Amino acid sequence: MTEKLTIRALCDLGLIPETEVKAAIEAFMADPMAPPFVFAAGYRLNLAKAIRRHPGANDFIHRSGAGPQLRRPFVEAAIWEARPDRG
Repeated sequence: MTEKLTIRALCDLGLIPETEVKAAIEAFMADPMAPPFVFAAGYRLNLAKAIRRHPGANDFIHRSGAGPQLRRPFVEAAIWEARPDRG
């Protein structure tokens, strides 16, 4: 079985453009229950699951009083480190 690449690795390889990663971040910030984000290259990422699986992001975004500007860096880190499904 081959290991799934992270969003960052896929972006570094030119398979996913950074603009789409930013769009995924915006989608989660606008709606934490957003449907899976589908990248043009066919990769799918469940945004809420990516946040739950990232320990720092999961803990931080559930803190009361943490506004969008404080949450955004944690959401970004979680999405960059997530491993999307293909197809």
